[in-house]
Amino acid sequence: MQSISHNMKNVIMNRGNIKRAAPATQSPNRTTGIQTGKPAAFVPAAKGPTVDELANLKATLQAVQQIRLSAQRELEIAKKMRADAQRYLQQTEMRARSEAQQLILQARLGTQKHIKELLRQASEEIQKVLADVRMIRITAQEELAAQKKFTNAARLRSFTLALQEEDREQEKKPKKQLAGKK
Repeated sequence: MQSISHNMKNVIMNRGNIKRAAPATQSPNRTTGIQTGKPAAFVPAAKGPTVDELANLKATLQAVQQIRLSAQRELEIAKKMRADAQRYLQQTEMRARSEAQQLILQARLGTQKHIKELLRQASEEIQKVLADVRMIRITAQEELAAQKKFTNAARLRSFTLALQEEDREQEKKPKKQLAGKK
């Protein structure tokens, strides 16, 4: 950028050294002497460019060419920087997508592992509850069987008592009947 500034200074300085043609004036009307709106013909200030003017023109041309080359270099550098930035952007986007996909995959795997662990724990709890239910059922069945045995024993006892009572009553009756016949 400094070369552009330096070259621009040279161009500006060299411009002041160039002689310009005399400005065209309006030509007067020959008959009336009044100036018309038509421009006068171009009248050169000198016969031709001098050696100094040619040297100044060459220096100016070189300065312009240097500025042009410098601008082209700057343009190429800017294009390269833009291409590098685009490439970096694409790489960053790809890396971000890849990392996001890996993060999602890890989250899925973690979730699946957690779900499997919860299912295992639930299965264990269910198995424990089923074992408790089986034990309660077995205990209830045993209790029912015991109750049936007690009930049967009580029936037998009751039946036995009832038979014994009948036997006693029958024993008393025949004695009464026998006593009444005698």
